[in-house]
Amino acid sequence: MSFENSKALWWKFQSALTEVEIDKILEISKNETWQSAEIGQSSYSKKDNLYRSTDVKFINDQWLFDLFWPYMETANKNACWNLEISMAENFQLGRYGLGGHYNWHVDGNGLDTVMEGNMVGLSRKISMVCWLNEDFEGGDFEIHKAHAMNENIIKPSKGTIIFFPAWTLHKVYPVTKGERFSLVTWFCGQPVK
Repeated sequence: MSFENSKALWWKFQSALTEVEIDKILEISKNETWQSAEIGQSSYSKKDNLYRSTDVKFINDQWLFDLFWPYMETANKNACWNLEISMAENFQLGRYGLGGHYNWHVDGNGLDTVMEGNMVGLSRKISMVCWLNEDFEGGDFEIHKAHAMNENIIKPSKGTIIFFPAWTLHKVYPVTKGERFSLVTWFCGQPVK
């Protein structure tokens, strides 16, 4: 496993997950029903296939939190974000089929708080993406040039994890062949002051 950063605006752990870990995550996808992804959150979410075309499943298995939390702590410290984090949201397993994509978006702004469930008063601060396969074409991940000094288009590679502040503008290009699988979550804490 190796890691790299782009002037601390994002942090990547190359080939961090083992085949066994990846297989265990993908096995979950066989046990749950996929649903069409929506944009927005909770009460104001909606489907918009022109903006986002992805199937998702939500997972809250404790072993996933245990697996990814230390990577988040390392990225948070080494990238010098030093954001206060107290919890992670449930993991979202994503399946991007032919044409699957997600246009420019941010995951949170670090200031707005959630008003429901166990997230009341917390804000998304660090986003995570973990790629689970690479036997597809297209589906590249881009961080907007406003947030990246060097490399800003990342070709997904199996087992690689990337972290970035939730307010970083990013997108997923359309898949042109095969299916792209990824696992995402958001690490949350008190709003940035």
